[in-house]
Amino acid sequence: MSSEMNWIGRWKNQYGSILEITHQEDGMLQGYFESAVDETTKGEQLLLTGVCRRNLIALTCAGGDHVVTYAGMFYEGKMQTMWQVVTDEVIGASKGGALAIKKPLAWWQSVKTNADTFERM
Repeated sequence: MSSEMNWIGRWKNQYGSILEITHQEDGMLQGYFESAVDETTKGEQLLLTGVCRRNLIALTCAGGDHVVTYAGMFYEGKMQTMWQVVTDEVIGASKGGALAIKKPLAWWQSVKTNADTFERM
């Protein structure tokens, strides 16, 4: 694939989250991400930045208690991505009935990885 792909537009993943790329210039991307599932940012538009090269894409945003990165490619008519979410604390109670408090997480507890498929809306 030799030409630059046009990433501008609204994309929706299998869980209903919306990725909106509003600006693309010289391989740089800008837009917004709105999670349909994350409890700390659900319904918020998070500023998104990224880069692209031909049919390859990498994006990042931050909100709530975490940062998230996406890396992927346009394949078979869809944006196929792998993502990582990193957070440094969790809210929880030490035992039933106790008040919830913020607890720091160790590095090995801080990262989640999964895959999402986005389709143009």
